[in-house]
Amino acid sequence: MKTITILLFSILLNSCGSTQDTKSSLTQDMSATPLNGTYSVTTLEGKATTNSKLSIGFDNATNRVYGFSGCNNFFGTYAVDGDQITFSQLGSTKKMCPEAENTIETNFLKTLQETTNYKVTGNAITLLHNKKELLNGMQASGTADTQKQDNGMSFRYSASTRGSYTLIEIDQNTIKSQFNRSEKATVKTCSKADWSTLQDLTDSIDIETLEKLDPPSKAHQYDGAAAASLTIIVNGKQYSTPSFDAGNPPAAIAVLVNKIFALTK
Repeated sequence: MKTITILLFSILLNSCGSTQDTKSSLTQDMSATPLNGTYSVTTLEGKATTNSKLSIGFDNATNRVYGFSGCNNFFGTYAVDGDQITFSQLGSTKKMCPEAENTIETNFLKTLQETTNYKVTGNAITLLHNKKELLNGMQASGTADTQKQDNGMSFRYSASTRGSYTLIEIDQNTIKSQFNRSEKATVKTCSKADWSTLQDLTDSIDIETLEKLDPPSKAHQYDGAAAASLTIIVNGKQYSTPSFDAGNPPAAIAVLVNKIFALTK
């Protein structure tokens, strides 16, 4: 009898250990799946989306989230712990839209605030509140990504004042940066992954409105702060922002500008 009791206890211990190992393995597998790139939203709150432009994107280098929420472009930050995810500092541009689009946007942003978990399977992402599915999305295929890269896109960020100088130029192949007028520019290769991220971030911006963006501050106009600007070139056409204070870009392009700087390091 004693032997049987010991044997049963041993089986229970092994069973518990196996369960814990399985849970640990699942968590490790989930945390090993990096969130990066843009997903087209296919369902929201269990219903197929009627707006084909809805999107959510992740930049795992800066933990920034971005996308199109139905009326405006949104942006914010996210934090991941295993299969758990939280969104914070969410904001958006301030375009006026019809009531139907405003309703979609309200529900979209509410979904992000309610999200507690996520899972990634292949090119698909699901955001959940515990076990309830809130949002599903699909990432563009490699073919689509290749097609996007053929539009001759490039980026130019510049900032200057009497005592400082910054020039960053990025195209599909190279990243060129210069932080001092008297020094030569540093040139490095732009990886496919980094270029894809820049493309995704640009897709979340209405570049036609760049010239109308209001700078959040204008110290460069009166106290000698560095004046900065961002230019995006697509198919030979330039889209430029008005001057803004270096280090404080308009919210709509903040994630993109931060990524451009991050790529120079």
